[in-house]
Amino acid sequence: MEQMRGMAAGSLFPLEGELTVAGLSDDVTVTRDGYGVPSITAASQDDLWFAQGFVTAGERLFQLDLALRAANGRLSELFADKTLAEDRFARTVGLHRAGARYVTGWDERSRAMHARFRAGVFAWIAQMPAAPIEYLLMDAKPDLPQDPAAWASCFAYLGWGLSGNWDTELLRAEITARAGTEVAGALLPPMPSAPPELAAGALGGALLGVLPRAGGQGSNNWVVSGDHTASGKPLLANDPHLDVMQPGAWLQIRLEAPGYRARGVALVFSPGVLLGATDHHAWGVTNVTGDVQDLYAEHLNQDRTAADFRGTWEPLTVHREEISVRGSEEPVIVDVRGSRHGPLLDHAVVGQLNSEFVPLPDEPVYSVRWTGAEHGIRPSLVLDAAAANDFHEFRAAALEIGCPGQNFVYADVEGNIGYACTGVFPVRADGDGLAPVPGWTGEHEWIGVIAPDDLPWSLNPERGYLVTANNRIHDDAYPHHIGHDFHTSDRARRITELLAARSDHDAHSMRAIQMDTVSLSARETRELLLGPVFILPQSVSTAILGWDGDMRADSVGAAVFNSWCRHIARRALVPVLGEDLFRTYHAWREHWQGQALPMLLRGEGPGDANAWITPELKAAALRDAIDELHETLGADPATWTWGAIHQATFAHPLAAVPGLEELFIAARVPLGGDEQTVNQAGMDSRDGYAVSVIPSWRAVWDLADLNAPGTGVVPTGVSGNPASPHWNDQTNAWLDGDPTPEPGHTSLALRPLL
Repeated sequence: MEQMRGMAAGSLFPLEGELTVAGLSDDVTVTRDGYGVPSITAASQDDLWFAQGFVTAGERLFQLDLALRAANGRLSELFADKTLAEDRFARTVGLHRAGARYVTGWDERSRAMHARFRAGVFAWIAQMPAAPIEYLLMDAKPDLPQDPAAWASCFAYLGWGLSGNWDTELLRAEITARAGTEVAGALLPPMPSAPPELAAGALGGALLGVLPRAGGQGSNNWVVSGDHTASGKPLLANDPHLDVMQPGAWLQIRLEAPGYRARGVALVFSPGVLLGATDHHAWGVTNVTGDVQDLYAEHLNQDRTAADFRGTWEPLTVHREEISVRGSEEPVIVDVRGSRHGPLLDHAVVGQLNSEFVPLPDEPVYSVRWTGAEHGIRPSLVLDAAAANDFHEFRAAALEIGCPGQNFVYADVEGNIGYACTGVFPVRADGDGLAPVPGWTGEHEWIGVIAPDDLPWSLNPERGYLVTANNRIHDDAYPHHIGHDFHTSDRARRITELLAARSDHDAHSMRAIQMDTVSLSARETRELLLGPVFILPQSVSTAILGWDGDMRADSVGAAVFNSWCRHIARRALVPVLGEDLFRTYHAWREHWQGQALPMLLRGEGPGDANAWITPELKAAALRDAIDELHETLGADPATWTWGAIHQATFAHPLAAVPGLEELFIAARVPLGGDEQTVNQAGMDSRDGYAVSVIPSWRAVWDLADLNAPGTGVVPTGVSGNPASPHWNDQTNAWLDGDPTPEPGHTSLALRPLL
């Protein structure tokens, strides 16, 4: 393995010295801190974007290559038929077609800056000392497209992953068909209206500023005014939650050129800082999780070439997709058919870790309409966001985002704090977007979008802080429909509870909140499970009775509780749903754990709700849990900790190749938390407790000193090269919640080729 790591070292991007680079107009300096985070300083923005592309390719070329392939349905050119299902789905949804539409709407600044970024990427490829080891192991070469539309497709890929709720609609339809409307409503209830203390904003910026009362997969952000901080200046915290991956989704970076100075994190396929701060203001995002996808059941003619719409047969569009598959002489042909609403789907996606692509039956035929097919992100957004002089200018810039819709929080050095909901959200002629609707009647068409000025926002609320955590962001007074399938309010409730507990917050207290693993819903569910008479087995009695809902990694109570809930779900739901539909429903367990289970334990739900989870079923499920923990972790209950079964594996895609695990697994770590704790550690529950979603970047911005070191941390490291010292050097800092960089400083000069 050391020999292989030595081979990987041949492609390392230099950290020190001097490089002559064709394509630069002037000198560029790239300095690094102890974690290898690059600071790029250029004499012009033109050279800045070029240098950013150059450095990005040097650190993450293979990741960038895979991102472009995934977005354009080209993974099988490398991985043969192992990724054919992924490519078919990407081509069916039409992420590459969306990218082509995005580019037509880019302004000249976007075209110019992205062209320079791409030029920098190709400049590194042209002069790199060796290709990354992945290409050597796969007998391949870097093959990045020149066409900007292919790169714009990465924005569509990002937007699709952060959009909702086509898969939940499909699941509702399947549960309804199997078990009836009442059961579907109980297992997949829409989120209730946000209580006033959690509504981030309301129409016209009128925040409902009552104090919090005792009473959410996604992301967290919050901002606190100087009235509640030790420094008298605002504090802003953000930790976007994304899939466990290696290398991570974000590249930490600092960028400086005349007219642009920002630091934070960037995407690997586009220039600028997407999340971060300037010398004047800071910002962070969470996903709105609004409903921007609708399924339409289509009525096709006998030869399935046309769809009925109001009594007229409208010919289906057909996109002939040719997918090149490594090792095959002929491409795989996929004819993607579409109605007026969008492409017809032939597969569903189940799970997050090693997702399954499950064929859909011939009937009903579903098409999907998605705002992201037309609306995305333009690269020059980063310029306008950084140049804003106040919240209103910043909001105007952020409102240019079409998909994915994001909740922005904002703070500036003048002491202002703000919130802005962004994104394109459809207005429907009828219906609420909860379930598939007939496509042939014309009664459920999109008749417009919510006007940007009507999206919720808030500036300097009286209560002094703003919180979003993918929960419903508005109260019942808001007149528009953004969605129903938000995440539970547990994370937002817990953040609000901790913010209200003191008035002298600092960066340390913000980080402590980010690391919090208390689940408010688990506390409630534990009490409901125990009830007044339930008798616990002696082996777990102390662990459960003494447990306060804290999902710490070293907690035995958390392990027993989660295993117990898992086996209750299996015993209660498999007879109702069947094995396959249960796996689909329970893959991401938030609906069950945060809503359905507490409701059923309270005796609420369809029919005789008390018959769903009887004392006998609870007792049998607890025996199942004890047996599982005994078999998995041994005979001593003291070793049955949550972190022992609840772990995140930060694995490069090639770690799946036998014999390459040691090289390509950056970290395997026990984690506390779950999908409803602030310190997110959501699971793919099909086969256990493996962590699938984590904070992909934790940042705390102190407006008293926006240039303070140690502002943010990523799960592993800056580099995508396993031979780099910065491949996984931030892991412990991420686990501890302390982003202070290690001592160190390097400098690389990039010189133009004269």
